[in-house]
Amino acid sequence: MTADPDKPCPHENFDAYVEVNRLTKGDDDPSIVGYSADIKVNCHDCGEPFRWTGLPAGLSPARPMCSVDEATMSAPLRPASADPDFGLGLPGYAVNFRGGN
Repeated sequence: MTADPDKPCPHENFDAYVEVNRLTKGDDDPSIVGYSADIKVNCHDCGEPFRWTGLPAGLSPARPMCSVDEATMSAPLRPASADPDFGLGLPGYAVNFRGGN
C-alpha cells in the first residue's frame, strides 16, 4: 500500500511484537518463578505506535499493566500445567498520577 500524505492512515495492517520473559529468583539463582509477555503494536503502513487503553502504568505479577508511555503491555502468564497462583508472590510497582497545583 502506498500512503497518501494528504490523508490520515486508515491503520489497516499491523505489526505486533511479543517478547516472553522468564523471571528468575535472582542473578545467582536461575530458578524460574514467573513469566511475562511484553506486547507492542504498530501500524505496519505508517509505523505509528498504538497505545494500550484502560491499563494502569506499572508492572504486576497479578494483572496486565502498561509502560508509562502506554506503548507496551506487560502481562503475566503461566504454563497451563502450573498452579493458578504461580508467580503471584513477585514484586511489582504502579505509577500513579495526581493532578493538582
